[in-house]
Amino acid sequence: MKNSRFIRLYETLSKQELRQLKLWINSPIHNQHKDVVKLFNYLFKRRKITKVTVQKKRIYAHLFPDAIYDEDQLNVLMSYALNTIKEFLGYNHALLNQFDLKKNMIQSLKGHKQEHLAVLELTKTKKQLEQSPLLNAQRMLEYFLVEQEQIKLTGTKKRTAQINLPELFHHLTDFYSISTLHYACVAVSHSNVSKQAYHIPMLEGVLLYAEQRQHPVVQLYYNCYQSMVQGENIIFFNRVEALFLEEHQRLSILEQRDILLIIINYCIKRINMDAKEYRRKVFEWYKWGLENHTLLADNEMSKFTFLNICSAGLKLLEYEWVALFIEQYAIYLPQKDRANYQLYTTAKLAFYEKDYKKAQHLLMPVEFDDIFLNLDTKTMLLEIYYEEDSTDALDALLESFSRYLNRKSVIAYHKKVYQNFIALLKKLIKVTKWTATTKQDLLNEIATTNPLAERDWLLLQVTKH
Repeated sequence: MKNSRFIRLYETLSKQELRQLKLWINSPIHNQHKDVVKLFNYLFKRRKITKVTVQKKRIYAHLFPDAIYDEDQLNVLMSYALNTIKEFLGYNHALLNQFDLKKNMIQSLKGHKQEHLAVLELTKTKKQLEQSPLLNAQRMLEYFLVEQEQIKLTGTKKRTAQINLPELFHHLTDFYSISTLHYACVAVSHSNVSKQAYHIPMLEGVLLYAEQRQHPVVQLYYNCYQSMVQGENIIFFNRVEALFLEEHQRLSILEQRDILLIIINYCIKRINMDAKEYRRKVFEWYKWGLENHTLLADNEMSKFTFLNICSAGLKLLEYEWVALFIEQYAIYLPQKDRANYQLYTTAKLAFYEKDYKKAQHLLMPVEFDDIFLNLDTKTMLLEIYYEEDSTDALDALLESFSRYLNRKSVIAYHKKVYQNFIALLKKLIKVTKWTATTKQDLLNEIATTNPLAERDWLLLQVTKH
């Protein structure tokens, strides 16, 4: 029963939701099934939900002490209870959406022939919308719906009277433009990974409208899209940065995160094209995201974001900052990943600080579940063995790493990245006599080999000779 949909959903409820659920199930308007109340009361009294506390026979005996165990009866009761929670959550969500409540109230007042009260509520609702800084797609839709209700209430009473159609069309078009451009950005991002092409209806018209429309969020998404499809033209990206800093409060926190990731990914692409000035820029944007709590979703940080932030800081030699970041933010990693990623980034920090003894101590006994952590760990160890002139350990790891790449299901691109690194490191090791020609030939080969991991490190080793 612990893995049933009912219990899994029940365990997601917050303390506040549990208190509200108690009121819900005891209200005859929402629940008329007494056995459902008994089942929930049983769960409410458990300090912890475990396999033992929710064992089916145990619960049945508590609910029906004088009856013979009937699993079918209990399953039906659990189904009722599951529906009760779902209805409660739906109702609770509706209560939190004040705009929908107001809109439904206005429509109900109109339906009861109380137009004067409906107009008063409509006016109050408009003022409440105007007091909020949001100007995202959802808010534009709400403005449109308010204008729509106003037309229904007052706009058709006199055929010659001026009505609010211009406002209605502006809000509707802004809603459609922001939504289209938002998902056009998603489509471009997905296409870059999956190579799947998307047809976006009326995109050209939206772009023409957005180019001229002096609406901060329309302009923000317009420039985001153009920066993604015209990456070489940095004018669009510069506008995105300026608009986002100035107008980010016009967006929800999720939308802010989406735009921030577009900015960060743009910087990473430029870094990969050897535009090194973007290393500091991407690091500063990561710091902005942390300071504004934009990179945390439901109080949790993506393991990829965590790694990328550490990597950005290390490449800029911001060792003290990275150490503090690991200490303060590892707690926000998903629990199943927390220990491994804290260990790995701590080892990576030690590696950058040339504390190879500490890095080896942390990494040697560990085989990570994440294949990419394993790939990077083996690369770090190879670099340590090379720099410490540990020839036997270096040779052994080169061979075992090659076998690992052939044995594991590594994406072809990533396999090639590390195979090229291994091949060039072997060439570096085999050089017994360094001449100007030998050095230049190897530098050229490293500079032109693609894809390649640790290019900067390989180039540095050659320049030492």
